[in-house]
Amino acid sequence: MKSLKSLFISGLISLAVATVVFALWLLVSSGNLASLALLLAAVPMLAFLGWLFLGKPARTSASLPWVFWPSMLGTLAVISLFLAGHACWLMTTLAVLNLAGVHLYIRWYSRYQQRPVVAKVGEMLPTVQFTNLENRPVTVADFAGSPVVMLFFRGNWCPLCLAQIREVAAAYQSLQEKGVRVALISPQSHAQSAELAKQFSVNFDYLRDDDNAAARALGILDAGGTPAGLEVLGYDSDTVMPTVLILDAQGRLVFQHLTDNYRIRPEPSLFIEVLEREGLI
Repeated sequence: MKSLKSLFISGLISLAVATVVFALWLLVSSGNLASLALLLAAVPMLAFLGWLFLGKPARTSASLPWVFWPSMLGTLAVISLFLAGHACWLMTTLAVLNLAGVHLYIRWYSRYQQRPVVAKVGEMLPTVQFTNLENRPVTVADFAGSPVVMLFFRGNWCPLCLAQIREVAAAYQSLQEKGVRVALISPQSHAQSAELAKQFSVNFDYLRDDDNAAARALGILDAGGTPAGLEVLGYDSDTVMPTVLILDAQGRLVFQHLTDNYRIRPEPSLFIEVLEREGLI
């Protein structure tokens, strides 16, 4: 199942692009207006993915109605035209496959089926170890004396993760002034995290979860969660589920956000609210 997820997004993009190319070819070569309905079935997903990279949102709605319903309308239109003899079987097949892909992306690909709760609020965080940009070991004990926000993110390849980090960076000065440290943790290489650090003029703690050992210990490993093909860029096939942990100055867990949908992320204002509620700032 995990291996299917790693292949899914690449397959969905390829399907949508091929459908758009085919529909445009039909429109230009034969003037078949039914191809406009086929475009409506495929374009919303591509537009959404383009928005993720260009619009840089940190989160989306769970159900993506503006993606699903236009695709549904386009597919129904193609089916109706097929029944009326104005669309071929290939157009109909492509429309149905695109709609099925959108549905699976929203209801299956975006969601985590299981998120076991290993770390318990009110208790000390289980023993985990990371390495910093200098490849030196870092443990929770190294944050003793300061509350810390630990943001586990999937990697530089994830546009939602980068947008969430930008939000946290914008709020970082107020957190730093209150003595709060922010640790950005991922399984990506130190070189990739160093490239990320160049984008922000704030003192985040950039940590690597070597071999996803901490993710496994905390029950937040997303095995096979990296889209297929990104391995050639140096990313591991396994990644981490987006997670936020807030620890007090003694290393006690006071808050955790375990999303069941990778597109749903907490806002920095929630971190500040928790820190204030717990009397940490």
